[in-house]
Amino acid sequence: MQNGIRVITAMNRKGGCGKTTLIMGLASAAAERGESVTIFDTDESRSSWKWMERAKAQGHWNDLVRVIPTLSASQVIEEISAIFAQPDQEHLILVDTFGGGSEAQDHLALISHLLIAPCMLSANNYEESLETGLWYVRLKSRVEDPTELPPFRVLLNRVPLSRSAAEHEIYEKVIRNMPVLGEVVMNRAMYTRLDCQGLLGEIRKSTKNPGVANHLGTALQEMDEVLAELDRTIREEE
Repeated sequence: MQNGIRVITAMNRKGGCGKTTLIMGLASAAAERGESVTIFDTDESRSSWKWMERAKAQGHWNDLVRVIPTLSASQVIEEISAIFAQPDQEHLILVDTFGGGSEAQDHLALISHLLIAPCMLSANNYEESLETGLWYVRLKSRVEDPTELPPFRVLLNRVPLSRSAAEHEIYEKVIRNMPVLGEVVMNRAMYTRLDCQGLLGEIRKSTKNPGVANHLGTALQEMDEVLAELDRTIREEE
């Protein structure tokens, strides 16, 4: 299935909800497919940029992936326009946004094909994801044509393999009250390796431990399944 060029923007009013790790995982999955990937790191912490530098130093990078750090929404828009001016290609564009809300995020939303809000199973994450959804609803009243807005979805992120009663309650509330994706991202140790060492596929190629390699493959497959659902969601809205 050809997906072409598409823009997926990770948004949540709350920092620490796993946006950057999700971006890293999706980039890993797309690179493993052989797609080009452009990540826009719009957070002052430059987490994605620092991740790339760590990965390159350890030999766990792929030149199909590039990271552009910028605090300028206009630069993001210009760069994306330049990508669309190129011949059609399999190219995943990921925008890693900062926490909170601003007019800049309104502009980033309007150039996206899909808005994704990662939500971990905590009361704070639930409330902030709900507020992010309300921001999206209010955005519809601020734009000239609400039908031009991309779809908004919540992704259950870093879900524990064994959930407490409180976590299960939040899980049910998210599903009941928000537009949730069917795929979830589990809480896997390999995502810590992802953050510390680089792209999942590149780490797997270099590891000599077959057990670790198997776990990395499981994480990579999970991210590919999430990306496949994101791509389906975009196609269904076209």
